[in-house]
Order: sequence, then structure tokens, then C-alpha cells
Amino acid sequence: MTGEKHENVIRFAVMARSEGLQKWQMESYNALINSGLAENVLWIIEDEEVAVQSWTARVSAYPWRKLIFRKYYKHFFKPESFKRVSFDEVRGEIPVINCKTLRKGKYSEYFEESDLNKISRYAPDFILKFGFGIIKGEILTCTPYGVWSFHHGDEQKYRGVPPAFHEIVRNDPVTASILQRLTETLDGGVILRKGFFKTINHSWSANLDQALKLSLNWPLDVCREIISQKSFPAASEGVKTLAPVYKEPENLTMTQFLVKVFVNKIRFHFSEIFLSENWETGLVEALPGDLLESDSFVVHPQKVSWLRAGLRNRYWADSFAIEHKNKLLLLFENYDYRKQKAEIHATWFDENDKTFGEIKSALNEEWHLSYPFIQMIGDDIYCIPESLGHGSVELYKLDTGTLKLNHSRTLIPGLQAADGTLVYHQNHWYFFFTPAHATNTELHIWHSETLDGTFVPHTLTPVKSNAGNARPAGPFFTCDGKLYRPAQDSSRTYGGRIIINEIKLLTEDDFLEETVNVLMPPAGYSGIHNISFAGKHMFFDSKKYRFSPAAFRHQIMRRLKL
Repeated sequence: MTGEKHENVIRFAVMARSEGLQKWQMESYNALINSGLAENVLWIIEDEEVAVQSWTARVSAYPWRKLIFRKYYKHFFKPESFKRVSFDEVRGEIPVINCKTLRKGKYSEYFEESDLNKISRYAPDFILKFGFGIIKGEILTCTPYGVWSFHHGDEQKYRGVPPAFHEIVRNDPVTASILQRLTETLDGGVILRKGFFKTINHSWSANLDQALKLSLNWPLDVCREIISQKSFPAASEGVKTLAPVYKEPENLTMTQFLVKVFVNKIRFHFSEIFLSENWETGLVEALPGDLLESDSFVVHPQKVSWLRAGLRNRYWADSFAIEHKNKLLLLFENYDYRKQKAEIHATWFDENDKTFGEIKSALNEEWHLSYPFIQMIGDDIYCIPESLGHGSVELYKLDTGTLKLNHSRTLIPGLQAADGTLVYHQNHWYFFFTPAHATNTELHIWHSETLDGTFVPHTLTPVKSNAGNARPAGPFFTCDGKLYRPAQDSSRTYGGRIIINEIKLLTEDDFLEETVNVLMPPAGYSGIHNISFAGKHMFFDSKKYRFSPAAFRHQIMRRLKL
């Protein structure tokens, strides 16, 4: 038993149930332990009493109005994240104290002073709560950073139980998670991390699994921030919310829910099998200021110089443009449903007569290529295409004569980055991307002093967890001396619209951006997820859905596992 502190290591205790941890809790715990930044000094185990009732008492007390929910939850609701890991498997040599709380009022639980003294002797910096009920009293302030607890739902909309459920019932396009420091106010904790994920409306298990998996690293992220910035990243006051408190759904609500999920599942599979994305690229006369000065900037399809594949089994997307010798160089993804992969194509565009040159294959690799980010460095043009399946970030140099991309070097080895976007800001290179495990949700930043140097993760990475405003949507651009980042809004549909964010602060240790405008897809299209400014034009892509024989065949074979 010791309260000895170690520099750059945060001590913590874990509140847990006697039967152990759920899988997602175990993974969150392991992330802390394996990082080397945090040390578990104590297990605080809930001393639970099992009440013995006669069968007549159990029948009379059973909530029959919630029968369908109770039976569904027990027999059919099987999230992968809920798999149980026994306490004996995770305890190790770490000390354990068993605590029995005192109930005051209907729900509030208070720790006895003797148990509080025991906890204090181990000097944890914070307590990670995976057990107990609604705790109040001195336990909330007996450690420097308090008690951290997860809540899976937007506290401004949904309080109570069950988690990630009511978003489906109410057709909410996003499901939220928060990590909060608990206060005396119920559901009024200090938010340490908050993220939004696209609601999986055809599966409650999958929706909850997603919310759990994409937030389990947040305690580690907060510890990393504490160590790097030498301060606790939390507001002084807790949140205020008037959201209703939900309880277990009654039979009518549960019946409606099951019908809704069944219908959503049919729609989901029908859409996947019969409707495939078909992206088209095009140029329209527009400058960055046009997007920023008007809340109603609209791309009129009749004013666009379209660049379309024009084939049912192929589309062109991820549009990038750069001005070179009085012409616009255009690079884009050429996706083939028959091969289930894409290559990068290129062409020239003459702004005066609005004509395209010959379309050529610029790069074809064994792996899928997309998002051909281009960067002028001196007199040379470089490209960083997305190579997510390859597992590294590769840099290519363009031969402007042949429009071929020739491999230059590996920019960042071993990094699976989606939609990687490079920006040079205040004499420093920053690489923005979303990772393989959360391509539409988590925004990560790596940085380096030089392009030839070693890129390392930003202190706050991931700097954002939001399906509606994380994934890059093209190169940064400047207007009136300010820097802007386009981002994809995939909260309702993949690449549904583009969010324009002004970069307020970007250093090796800080990041802050603010949404200033939204770009909707042109009329008749259901998505837009990439823009690039060059010359007096904006190069963009837009999405429609249509039947593709090759995509249909692939979906059928995948379901039959052929």
C-alpha cells in the first residue's frame, strides 16, 4: 500500500462490479495500462447484497408492463462489447477494497468515511467508474481529478436508460457518448470528452457497440492531455440539461421499436443490394469567399462543367485541382465496381474555353486508391493518395508531361489514414486524417517540422469525434488571411454535405476550429464530400444512387459468402 507518485504517470482507481468487467471496459482499462502513462493502484469493488424473495413476491413485483423489453434484453440483446471478463482475470496483484454504500433517498449512494479513508491512502489521481449506482458525497472530490464516468447518449437529449436505444426510436441521425467528471448534480457532470456517431438504426446492438468502442480510449486521451499540458482539461462547472429522463421502455414502445428496427433492416439491405453510390465530378466558377460570404451558396447543376464516368459500374469522385501554367490540373478517383477498387486519373482543364483534355490513368496500385491530395512544393507537384488498405502514407511526384504519378517515398509508415490532408501552417507541417477504425468519426492530426522529418501524433489526437464534422473533405484554403478546413458531414448519409470550419488555433499541442458555413449538394444529388479551389473554379463531386450490376453481384456473393 503506497501513495508514492511517479513523474508523468497518472494514478487511478477503478470502481467495478464483483463479477468483473465488460469487454469494452476491459479494453478501456488496458488502453490506460498499456500506454505507460497511467497506473492502476486500487480496485474498488461493489459489495452487493442479493435479496432472496419468494416466487410469489417476485411475480407480484415483476414489471409486467416492461415484459417485452426484459425478455428481449435477456435473450436477444447480445452486444459484443457486453461479453464479461471475470474479475480474477483482470485483478493481478493490485489491492482490492470492498465497499458497501449507504442509500439515501431513492437512488443516491454514499461511501462510508472508513472506505473513503482507505481510498485516499492509495492516492489515486482519479477514479474510473465501471460499477456502483448514482454516487454522491465526498467520493466525488476525494481525488484531484474526481470520478470519471461514461454516458452513452447525448445528455442534452437523452438521460436514463437504455443507452443508444432512443436514438433509433426517435429517428435521431446521430448517437452520442460522453466521458464526464461526476458532480453532485445528476446528469450535470463536467464533460471531458464528447463524440457523435452515425446512428445504426437497423440494429440496437450494433449502435451501442459502436458508441462503446469509439469512446473507450477517452480516459487515456484525457490522461495524455493532463501530462502534456500540465493541467486538467475540464470546465469549472457541469453541464445544464433539461432532457427527459427515460426508463425501460414499456410493451407498446418496445413493440413499436421492434417493428421499426425490422423495417429499417429491410431498407438497409435493399439499399446495399440494389442502390449503389454513383459520384460525378465537375467544376463551377466559385472562389472561397463565395462560400463564406453567403449562407445560401448553391451549386446550380446547369452552371457546372461536368466530368462524368458515364458508366453503371464506374464512378469518378474525390476531386482535387491545382493551377499550373495557366491551366487547371485535375486529379480524381476512378472507382470500378467490378474490381472493387479504384485508381487515380488525371486531366487538364482550360478555364477560358471550359474544355477538358485527355483523361489519363495517373496511378494504379495493387491496393485501392482514392482521395488524391495534391500539394505544390517549389516547382514540383506531389500527391498523397489515400492508401488505407496498404497500411502506410505514400508520397508520389507528378510528371506533368505524362500525367503519371511516380513513387517518391513513404511519408508515414504503418499508418492507416483515410482522406489524408496536408497543410503547412506557421512553419510546420500538419497531416489531418481519419483512422481505419473510425473513418467517418475521429479526426486525427500528426505533425512534423519538415516534410522529410518524422511525423508524430498531435498532443490532443483524436482532436474530434463527430460523424458530422470530422473527416476531411478536400484541401485547406485561405481567405482574408484566415485558414479554413472543409469536413464531411456523414451523420445522415456518407458524404451528405460539407462543413466549412475556420481554424482558430493550430499548434503542436492545441487545436480549435469553428463551423462557419455549410455547402449542400446540388439539386437532384444526395451528397457532396470533396471540394478543391484552383484558379477561378471550385472542383467538387456529387452523389446519386443507381443500380450497378457489378455492385449487385458483389453484394449477393458477399451475403452468400461465395
